[in-house]
Amino acid sequence: MKNRRHWKMLLLIGILIHSEPAFWPHFERLSNIQLQSSPTDLARDARADSFGNSSAEPGVFFWDASPPAWPSFKYLKGEIVGDLTKTRTMALDNKGVIHSLGYKSDMHIKTDVREDSIARSAQGYKGFIGNVVSSDGYTYFLPAYSSSMGKLKRSTGEITLGKTFPSCPQVRSGAEGANGIIYMPTYTKTLKIYTLNTKTGQTGSFTPPQPGSFGHVWGAAADPDGNVYMPPALGNKILKIDKNGTSFLLKGKPVTSGTSGLNVKYVGATYVGSVNKVFCLPRTGKKILIINCADDSYEEIDLPADYLKVANKNKNFHGFLAPDGWLYSAFWGDTKCFRVNPLTQEIQWKDYEHEFMDGHPTVKEGSGIMSRGTGYSTCALTNGNDVYLGLAGTSRAIKLEFEK
Repeated sequence: MKNRRHWKMLLLIGILIHSEPAFWPHFERLSNIQLQSSPTDLARDARADSFGNSSAEPGVFFWDASPPAWPSFKYLKGEIVGDLTKTRTMALDNKGVIHSLGYKSDMHIKTDVREDSIARSAQGYKGFIGNVVSSDGYTYFLPAYSSSMGKLKRSTGEITLGKTFPSCPQVRSGAEGANGIIYMPTYTKTLKIYTLNTKTGQTGSFTPPQPGSFGHVWGAAADPDGNVYMPPALGNKILKIDKNGTSFLLKGKPVTSGTSGLNVKYVGATYVGSVNKVFCLPRTGKKILIINCADDSYEEIDLPADYLKVANKNKNFHGFLAPDGWLYSAFWGDTKCFRVNPLTQEIQWKDYEHEFMDGHPTVKEGSGIMSRGTGYSTCALTNGNDVYLGLAGTSRAIKLEFEK
């Protein structure tokens, strides 16, 4: 065991020597991580992105340079039928129940992570897309088609409707920045930022610099200093709101994701503490956007050509940071999934079509999906060594199990 640890430390030093200088400040923190040949859970930060996991620390990487095994696929017990996208929210309470509220129809789905089962509650809610796990003990459901914010009290599992806005804010994402303020960008032509001060309950809004002719934003993530980054969905610039509440566009070349027009570039944003960067995965784009929180520089890296040849245009609903330390796409218009290693930027992909079929002749029969446009899954929530995916157009919910 002692020799193994020495060998792994030498490998870590080798990574440092051959890495870019920007990575060096992270070496001290990484060198204090307990090195193992399999992933381990690290403490999760209290901050979270619009789907509850933007600031989760990744598991320890495989320091022997071998990639982790792909997670196993499992359908949860129970079915909820209907030709519609059922939910785009997931919020976990302290009792082990994930609460998912309705998108455009009344819905309250409860996922019991102890029993791996789903059930629909009699009392439903609708109009919500995205969540913010706040430091005040609540997880907020963001108002896309509702004038009220939903609230989950994590200690009790109680759902209530909170602050009311004069109209539907049309937000789909948000992140808690400095001083307990949640910033929520709108998915509208003229971008507005709605705010909620979790300490005082005060709400507000302002119009920031516009990221393009179309201001739409669907993604936000905060770094540990309280700076919030928002990638463009239809524009070509990245918006930042710093810890003082000042908003500005990052300097750099236009963000394209290899697409143009009204094709949605990036949906979601995930802060990865091991590299101090925000990763944004594409919806219809062909690249991954990586923002360096140390200096606000950014780059776009290409998805693999062989993957793009076979992937559906609508590749991903929202990315998630998995227990193995890699960032994964969430199934949307496809049974295929891609993942990126935040440390090396290696990208891999896998088709889960056979798993979706579950012994049936077709994916449709196995999953219960009626229309691909309603999605194979939506958001994702990481819990320990498992990832639960939100119920979209399928009647059966999905769980991905990672090696312990």
